[in-house]
Amino acid sequence: MIKIGNVCVKTAGREAGKFCVILDIDEKTGFCVVDGFVKKRKCNIKHLEILPVVVSASKSSSTEAVKKALTEAGFAGKEKEKKKARKAEKTKRPKKIRKTKVKKESKKESQLPTIK
Repeated sequence: MIKIGNVCVKTAGREAGKFCVILDIDEKTGFCVVDGFVKKRKCNIKHLEILPVVVSASKSSSTEAVKKALTEAGFAGKEKEKKKARKAEKTKRPKKIRKTKVKKESKKESQLPTIK
């Protein structure tokens, strides 16, 4: 169950892996307003990993107050690794080798009689 004040981790976008707090929820659209170690913005609930920790926050909380609540809860300086970065490390592919096209002999050259 999602509540106002839940601590979350963003799982998508440029801020993936950073901690945030839910400030407002719109269940009709599936979006919520988040703030914390991310820019205050509307975010899809599907792009959040909700943690069981709840901090004191409200719709009118300032960014500084939310960051302070996160640091008191022990989330300061922590950041989850991005999944994309981990996948890239696991599957390092060698560079593709380009195949060069070999020119075929024209029919005229191959049909010419050879001189002995």
